[in-house]
This record gives sequence, C-alpha cells and structure tokens, in this order.
Amino acid sequence: MALKYILLCALLYHMAVSVHCAANPNANARTNKLLAAMSNLGGRILSGVFGGYNRFQHEIGFSLDQANRIQQVTGKSPAVYGIDCSPGWETSADGQETNIIDCFNSQAVDYAKKGGIITVSHHLPNPVYPGNRVPGNNISNKDYAAILQAGTPARDRWWNSMEKIAKGLQAYKDQGITILYRPFHEMNGDWFWWSGLPDESQNGERQRLFKLLWQDLFNFMKNKGLDNILWVYSPDQSRESRTAYYPGDNFVDIVGLDWYTDDPTKAPNGYDEMINLGKPFALAEVGPYTKNGQYDYDLFMKTVTSRFSKAVYFMPWNAEWSPVNNKNPSGAYNHPKVVNLGGLKVR
Repeated sequence: MALKYILLCALLYHMAVSVHCAANPNANARTNKLLAAMSNLGGRILSGVFGGYNRFQHEIGFSLDQANRIQQVTGKSPAVYGIDCSPGWETSADGQETNIIDCFNSQAVDYAKKGGIITVSHHLPNPVYPGNRVPGNNISNKDYAAILQAGTPARDRWWNSMEKIAKGLQAYKDQGITILYRPFHEMNGDWFWWSGLPDESQNGERQRLFKLLWQDLFNFMKNKGLDNILWVYSPDQSRESRTAYYPGDNFVDIVGLDWYTDDPTKAPNGYDEMINLGKPFALAEVGPYTKNGQYDYDLFMKTVTSRFSKAVYFMPWNAEWSPVNNKNPSGAYNHPKVVNLGGLKVR
C-alpha cells in the first residue's frame, strides 16, 4: 500500500498536481487521501475550533459544546475539531505520570464519523520530574538530553508517556480515523519544558535536541504501526527561530503558526518562512491576545482569505478565545471560501 501511494505521488507531481505524501511511508490510504485533499483546497480553508482538554469538565473540558454553539450562532459546524489530551499542569503520584495523558475520546470519534477532522495536541507532563512536579517551565539542555538517553529515569518516564499516547492513537486507528497530530507546539517560545530557553546562547543545542525528541516520537509511533497520523509542526508567530526547530521533511506533514493577536488585520510573522518549507500550511491556533470579547472573527477571515490564501485550516481556541465569545463568528464560518463540516470529500 505504501509503494502504491509513493508511485501515485510521483505521478501526480509530474502531472503538476499539488500533492503531498505522508511523512510516514507506511501511512494508510485514508491518511494519504486526507493529506491530498487538504493539499488541493484551491484557496479554500477548512474551519475549525478547539473542543477542550480531555478528562476535564465545564468550559475547558472536551465536549461538543463548541461545535454545537458555533452551529447555533452561525448555522455551520467546524470541519476540524481539536482535543488536547495532556493537561500538563496536573501532577500525579510518582510513577503514575501517564495518568495525565488520555488521548482517546468517544465524542471525537462521533464527530469524525460525521465528516469531521480531528486534531490532537498535548500539554505533556515533564518526564524529567517524578509526578510532573516541576519547579519551573524550563529544563536544562542536560536534562533534555537525559530524556533521550537509555537507562535514565527521564527516559523511562518519556517511554511510558509515548506508550500511553500510542494507545490512544491506536484507538482512533481502530475506528478508521486519521488524526492531525500536533505535539510540542510553540517550541520556539520559552514557556514549555520542550521549548527554547530564555538564554538564546543555549538554544542552538536546544534546537538539536528538540529535533531528536520529535524524531524519537515519530519513529516510536511509526514502529507501533500507527499509519493514521499526519504530523503538524506549529511554532509561535511572535517569536523568532520558527524554522530552526523544524525536524525535517521526512517527519512533518503540515506546518503552521500559532497566531494570537488583538489586531486580526495584521499579518502573522513567519507566513512566507513557513510556506517555503513546502508543506501544507495551517493556522494551528488563533484567537485574541487580550481576552475581553473584542476580537473580530469576520475581520480575521477577511485577512486570511485575502493575504494568506495557502492556509488549509484555522483553529480558534475555546473559552475566552472562542469565536462565540467574541465578535462576528458568522463572518468566519459563513465566508464563501470556508469549508465546514462535511464539505471536504475524501475519496
């Protein structure tokens, strides 16, 4: 099956059709077809929204509330629905760190079976510290390297985390669902354990280690037979080094930017930089920087469709960032270039 799609990609390339084969050469037919469909939207863009954190309740907990509210307000349902399956601010007993991770959700399956595309992200527990009891957001390069070193406690905790993630992604595979998988987002910032350090002089080494960590996770999932994953790399637009952490074309399917701003008419930094990587481009997280309900999603969509026509999907966060808690969501989801739930046919 993999050879079939490699040959198909080569044929379409010579026919000048825009196509991308999945980074995993063993990707299944559905996964390759979804990537091909997303690569050929012809200037249209898939709508999205974040559905919440798995295992939590109320507004930050994962549910279909965001999709339902958007449908009630705009008459449309998002094509792409997000779930975060590792609320990394939680702690656990020593040796129970994987309890923080839970990637499978039956409501996400239901949404996918209605034609939705599911994207999974993480705020992963820090494998350096037992129980995810972290004294600060950053870890040293030495500690980072220990995550990749066989026989260290950090490596053992990281291995257990990968096992737990794989179990959840396998459950989606068993349901015939391809996942847009977005680990390690905003790596060019300095606010997560996997991301850069405030001292830029240390970040050349950090970038090398990050690439190894991404490749480690990619190869683990590939070796598990998880052929239902499209890998999404999304740095933060407000920081430099957006491509310095890029793990390589053979490990990424979609590139994107996380774009929080109070002025939706202002261009995000790094759009051309990301487009030049030659992968489909997404606005992987969007929304207001100031959370007071003033963000205009109609202006946002007008900016995107007129100036960033290569974007294949956008995903606002929920809660205070949500379109239904800000201005003019109908302008986004009813824009003539926006593709909503059921509008992308994957054959």
